[in-house]
Amino acid sequence: MKEALAHLLYTIRDRTKAVPKKILKEQIFCLAAALFLTVITYLSAMNSSNLIGGVHLLRDRHGGLKKDYEISVSGLSDQEIPLNITVSPIRYTKEEADQVFADILENIEGLITTENQSLASLSSDLNLPASLPDKGVRLSWDYYPDMDPMKSGEVTTTENMNYRLKYSDLIDESGKLDNEDLDPDTVVTGYLSLILSTDIVPEDPESLDISYHSEPYKIYVNVVGRDLTEEERLLRSLKNMILENDQSDIHTDRITLPDEIEGKRISYRESMDRTYLIFPLLGIVAAAALYLRQGAELKKEQKLKNDQLMLDYSELVSKLMVYIGAGLTIKNAFEKISEHYDSLIHRGILKERPLAVELRTMHNQFRRNMAESDVYNDFSRRINLKPYSKLVSLIEQNRKNGTKNLRVLLELEMNQAFEDRKTTARRLGEEAGTKLLLPLFMLLGIVMAIVIVPALTTLS
Repeated sequence: MKEALAHLLYTIRDRTKAVPKKILKEQIFCLAAALFLTVITYLSAMNSSNLIGGVHLLRDRHGGLKKDYEISVSGLSDQEIPLNITVSPIRYTKEEADQVFADILENIEGLITTENQSLASLSSDLNLPASLPDKGVRLSWDYYPDMDPMKSGEVTTTENMNYRLKYSDLIDESGKLDNEDLDPDTVVTGYLSLILSTDIVPEDPESLDISYHSEPYKIYVNVVGRDLTEEERLLRSLKNMILENDQSDIHTDRITLPDEIEGKRISYRESMDRTYLIFPLLGIVAAAALYLRQGAELKKEQKLKNDQLMLDYSELVSKLMVYIGAGLTIKNAFEKISEHYDSLIHRGILKERPLAVELRTMHNQFRRNMAESDVYNDFSRRINLKPYSKLVSLIEQNRKNGTKNLRVLLELEMNQAFEDRKTTARRLGEEAGTKLLLPLFMLLGIVMAIVIVPALTTLS
């Protein structure tokens, strides 16, 4: 061993002597820099560790996302075992959410207006945020015009309804005002309806409903006409003058346009035909359409996949009920169904279907000893259809509470699934019938042309 090590050292020394000193210095510098960066990166990783005290993992903020951690567990065996952990974000309790809502509402006017704005006389856009990320709260806005409450005794329901219809689009959900055509002396009264929502800790641990909403909160606003620039004011005056001339000269064959306004000479030029610009636009549109066609085809494939999954759902529930009734566990029942599908596909009796692919994925996850609950939730998340989510929810509830009533629940679900399958089949048939209308109308047009054209030719 010593002789081999000595031989290696002599070899390294001989070859080092053969390397020019300049290159040798550069090599030493590269190795030193790599070692320095390695140490810095290691220390940085140690300081930024999310595992606090060896047993605590940090959550994301309120309203944030789930965080995935990759850690290693020791003590379960002779070696460390890798473990992936998903940690949910922080959630408020109901009382905490109410307090946060109250704090937001207390400062809501300062949140949606600037220093120079007043809700009593609003002429410029508001800032209506859809969410407050720092508090994990979502905001939903609606605008409702309402005639002056002080005159409610003099206003009929019909008048108020007409008033709402006239000004319903005055403020959109982002706070943008559409008051350019509003007369400066007009004041539109109304209110903004605000609903706050966030995710909370459910009072019932088994409840899936974690969303919590506040009662609608009214913020009264008065909207006035926007302050016009000099150019906008002159343009509005010019439009009014042209409108007056149009009515006064209506008995003649032409209208006279004003050549002066407020001492300023004005002239006109007719806009030239810009049809030629449409051809570059058509080229751009055609190129974009080719790009978007791929997305449309993906949506079409997704729709076809969802339709096939909906048609196969009743059969899946029926087989589950049969296997569970025969004494198999839910996990074994899914594995049997997957193996049955694969056998039919292998023998050419059945074509590959989306449900068979998803069941095969589930089967492989079971083989990898993935947690049963995670397998079912992943199955529901991949398919992302309401009936399958409901089925997974039934399975999860009965896994926690026992499978005593599962067969009864599955029988009810099966009956509903067959009804849904009939509805889906009926809808697909109607869609196929609708697609045939265009060829039928084209044939009708051809037949009408064959009959009418000779008749018109004869008459002429």
